[in-house]
Amino acid sequence: MDKHIHLPIVMSIRKICLIVLSSVILLTMIKCDDMNSIHEKYYDWGEDIYTGVVDSLKAFSGYEKIRFTWELNADPRITKTVIYWNQRADSIVVDVKRTQSGRLQLAYDLADIEEDSYVFEFITRDNEGHFSLPVEVPVDVYGPLSQQTLRNRGIVSITKQTDGSMLITWEDIAYPTIQYVTVYYEIDGDELSTQVENSESQTILNGLNTGDIIKVVTTYFPENALETLDSPAREYTLPKLEREINKANFSMVVLAGDNTSVNNNRPLSKIWDGSATNPNILHTVENAAGFNFPHHFTFDMGVLAEISRFRIWARADVTAFTGHSPRYFEIWGTNELQKAVGDNTYWVTDDWKADWVLMGDHEIIKPTANESAVWAAGWEYDVSESAGKVRYIRLVINSPNWQGSNCVNIGEITLWGDY
Repeated sequence: MDKHIHLPIVMSIRKICLIVLSSVILLTMIKCDDMNSIHEKYYDWGEDIYTGVVDSLKAFSGYEKIRFTWELNADPRITKTVIYWNQRADSIVVDVKRTQSGRLQLAYDLADIEEDSYVFEFITRDNEGHFSLPVEVPVDVYGPLSQQTLRNRGIVSITKQTDGSMLITWEDIAYPTIQYVTVYYEIDGDELSTQVENSESQTILNGLNTGDIIKVVTTYFPENALETLDSPAREYTLPKLEREINKANFSMVVLAGDNTSVNNNRPLSKIWDGSATNPNILHTVENAAGFNFPHHFTFDMGVLAEISRFRIWARADVTAFTGHSPRYFEIWGTNELQKAVGDNTYWVTDDWKADWVLMGDHEIIKPTANESAVWAAGWEYDVSESAGKVRYIRLVINSPNWQGSNCVNIGEITLWGDY
């Protein structure tokens, strides 16, 4: 009686087991089909996948080169590592030579490879033609194009100091892969360089002059790089330092033909004493024998300088636009005196002008308003860079002056430039 009662239950359990078994068999068949599909391309090679795969594969990029490092397991049958790239159009075989048992570390440098992005495949082989599954590694190879994208560390300013040194102020480091900056320059034909660390915000260069060229190169070490990479060099022209020429170094020079007449102890040196008011002015003797327009005056600045501008003042303690102060004048400069100071043929004629540079030919214009303020402020004029460096200044006062007299008053002169 109990057997009949439990028979349906037993049959049901059997059905369930059959269904489960069928499902397991079906899943196993599907899994096998998937595995066969994954490895189908390797079976199509006609050889068994046999040797062990490479391990710990790394790639380090360089300039048109790569260094690979990897490990092999202890299998003594592995005799070669094959490296493929360009979809297996290119390859290289690295022989495996064991000198000891166990795991083996290998490295290989691939040179003369064009800049691009690559995927490299590594397989191992033995002498029987068996091989491993491939291991891939992507690599970006550096070259001229990527080098051009490297930016130099920025410069905030380059300033010439009063002692003649050049002060470079740097921007903060913009990229963590920047290692340092190198500044290249030349002094007296010698090629020199200075390395600037990332922690430096300012650099001082000595021995350089206005107009000299420096080149700045920034060195990078990108992530996973084999070597450092340098940015393209950027050139900078060193600046001028415009400052007032020190009047303490000025001195009179008397050239043949210069007006040397002095009225009441007011010689040429008064025009650089810091005052434009009588008695601190130049005052010649009116109608002095041998001196007529144009009147010439010469002085030595005591330094070779590239003059950028100057300001001249009339005699300040007279009514504006009256008196013996100049209305028309020229200013000339030279770096050296070509002839003896007493050479009349040269200095009294215009022959000297061939060796000097004209720094300005000016007319002082009377304003229509604020005459006194303009007269007191003086007149400032720019000097062209083409004038170059000069040491000696010659003033030529042309006719007429404001009074129409044969006499010269000058209050003061100040010059600015780079030296």
